[in-house]
Amino acid sequence: MSVTKQQLAAVAVLVVVCSSVFVLAHQMTHKGTVAAVERTRIQVKTGEEKKGETPAWCLIDDKTKIFRGKAAVTFEVAKITADEKVVVLVDHESDNKMTAVEIHVAAK
Repeated sequence: MSVTKQQLAAVAVLVVVCSSVFVLAHQMTHKGTVAAVERTRIQVKTGEEKKGETPAWCLIDDKTKIFRGKAAVTFEVAKITADEKVVVLVDHESDNKMTAVEIHVAAK
């Protein structure tokens, strides 16, 4: 195989590997109501769940930004409750772990 063909093959492999990283970890938006909430996770009922399927949990970590209205607040100040409307921007990892990047709830 010539050097040019080897370089072209190496570039093609590099493109495939790099693009798969973007597919494995991506952000999704979950809109719905809070089914349950704990300090380290939130469960959002989107209405798209199949019959008998429980809503997925999204982890809440120290990097998660929480907004009550337009104001950024702490988890404790937000006082998120069940049945409250919520929008959660989630980072969906390759191991099916979902971590909340941002949580938005209406102003009180």
